[in-house]
Amino acid sequence: MHFKYSVLAASLAAAITLSGCGGSDNTGSGSDNNGSGNNNLQTNTIKVIDGYLSQAEVCVDRNENSVCDASELLDTVTNTSGEITISDADTKFPLIARAIAGKTTDSDKAGTLGNSYELIAKAGSKVVTPFTTMASVQDMTLDELAAELNLPSEVISGDYVIMKASDKKAKEAHLLARSVTNKLAPSVKNNDAQELTKTTETLRKAIADSINAGDNLDSIVIEIDESGQANSIDIITSLDAYLKDNTLFMASLNNAYAAEEGIAQISFKDGMLSFKNDKNDIFSTPYSVENNTLKHIEEGETSEEEFVYISQSTSLSVTPQGDLNFWTTVDLNKDYKALDMVTASFVDQTWHYLDDDSTNKKAHPMLASMTFHKDGTATVSEAGEADFTLNWEVKETTDSEFGTIQTLSLSANEFNDMNLMLVTKDNSIMTVNNLAREKAAFSLLVKDKAMADSIMAKWGKEL
Repeated sequence: MHFKYSVLAASLAAAITLSGCGGSDNTGSGSDNNGSGNNNLQTNTIKVIDGYLSQAEVCVDRNENSVCDASELLDTVTNTSGEITISDADTKFPLIARAIAGKTTDSDKAGTLGNSYELIAKAGSKVVTPFTTMASVQDMTLDELAAELNLPSEVISGDYVIMKASDKKAKEAHLLARSVTNKLAPSVKNNDAQELTKTTETLRKAIADSINAGDNLDSIVIEIDESGQANSIDIITSLDAYLKDNTLFMASLNNAYAAEEGIAQISFKDGMLSFKNDKNDIFSTPYSVENNTLKHIEEGETSEEEFVYISQSTSLSVTPQGDLNFWTTVDLNKDYKALDMVTASFVDQTWHYLDDDSTNKKAHPMLASMTFHKDGTATVSEAGEADFTLNWEVKETTDSEFGTIQTLSLSANEFNDMNLMLVTKDNSIMTVNNLAREKAAFSLLVKDKAMADSIMAKWGKEL
């Protein structure tokens, strides 16, 4: 879907001149089963739950080292109910479940997960959940954890999603579970027990506030920002719910399209998609939604736009032409105010920079990973290129359009300097533009490498 030029788009900055593209298709589901593939063996059904996690990988931790070794990875993934079968023999070992950004889906939310994490459960457990993981990391029993959390043991040791229909404490447990996963490490062994305890306490206080305020616990998630502040965020349950009766703002990440078409204001109501731009051009077309795909009529033909990531502040969709579109609930046209970059977002962190490196309307996506060090340097890695070092800082910038803001400044001899303004942000993705350039385009900073790879796998591929 492409729209016309906007005033804000004219002031947005173009992408850096890094070249090449990277990424890989992260759809592999595992290797040898070593026990679950023999139909003559008695099998057991295990559930992997945050909400129900589909397309999650599962390992039988036979050497009990809390690592998902390649030889322990099952050759199937969880189904839409979060279920997977294992043999009787494998019930004697701990289980590790891998939730993979860009691949795994959660029954609570629309789209794929934005962050990767692992869950673990002790031998004999019928469920693998954030609670079994917390108990393992903190070296306590589920009964002990239940007492610490003031939640019923039978709730946190079972399928709390089913229990919610008749147990208010299960609703509280589910909210805590879905919220804590945003702070779990990509691998079990990388979780810090003390930090997890601190995180859990912050979440519990925020949940208590939500209960006292009469909030619907099934409709929110609690997110903790860099300052340690807990914020209640509405869950997007489906693409249809995200679009229906809402007004969104959309722009292409392709330089040529962005310069030509700018930012569109798009409304969805009564089966019709309507857009307008800063020239007051108005157009309406029928639309429908199927899973994570938006279907609409464009130039007399049905166009299918697949959403690869969905959140309130930042959603991404791939067009039939292979273009990547950025969607947001933030009004980018009227009195838009840029967000401030925060140093804590980058120190000792790795972010993956995604940009369309094309000079025309045919997408040429690139991916470069940047690891930010405390000394003000960052290591840049890009497939096919030698690593190099740049200098970084969060600094105050005064811009004629956006006023005085905190931006991320990047400088090195190997490429043109960048001064990145933060446009939108959630726990997984920052949408940015480079104030050091004169032409229009957005770029992305993605926290999780698997998420970045999944975007790269579809971006630039014509449908």
